[in-house]
Amino acid sequence: MKKYNATIYMVILLLTGCSTLHKHSVRGVIYSSKTYTIKGVKYTPQLYYNYDKVGLASWYGPECHGKPKAQGEPYDQYAMTAAHKTLPLPTIVKVTNLANGKSAVVLVDDRGPYIEKRILDLSVSAAKMLGTYDSGVAKVRVQALCKESDALSMYLKENKGAMSKRQTWEHIYRSNIGARNGYQQLTTVPQSTNIRTFR
Repeated sequence: MKKYNATIYMVILLLTGCSTLHKHSVRGVIYSSKTYTIKGVKYTPQLYYNYDKVGLASWYGPECHGKPKAQGEPYDQYAMTAAHKTLPLPTIVKVTNLANGKSAVVLVDDRGPYIEKRILDLSVSAAKMLGTYDSGVAKVRVQALCKESDALSMYLKENKGAMSKRQTWEHIYRSNIGARNGYQQLTTVPQSTNIRTFR
């Protein structure tokens, strides 16, 4: 019976995108990978995608809109993105609001939040899609999508010219990775502002 249960568990892990048998190391582009200190606390970014945790998610908006993110782009509160303290930049994750069951696929491309017990800071659009905007903070499950994350990281490494066009990582992912068969697309925001270029 124990062997049967273990088999089911491994199948579930594989279906979520990352197996715990080995770490899916970053092969391509990774930004903000050095250990850093915020308010006396040291954070060491991981160099692999495996991640599946439950914790609190908040959101950040107007006060940061237009300001530089950890990877250099200006923050766009209308994009489908999020911030995490240690995940590789970029990482594609599936976020599930445990209170209402709503899920969204978002791009982690910034650092934060630096408040105890919070594991993710969502953009305004992501928070609204998940139903966490009004409450401000909600309990969520965050699951890294290894295949998608690796594909974006490798694309950025192999197509440096794409970055010279000043396209956002979100736009690059939607146009070149999420459009592939078998790859999860970022959740669509019902607004014309969900994909932008930056200058």
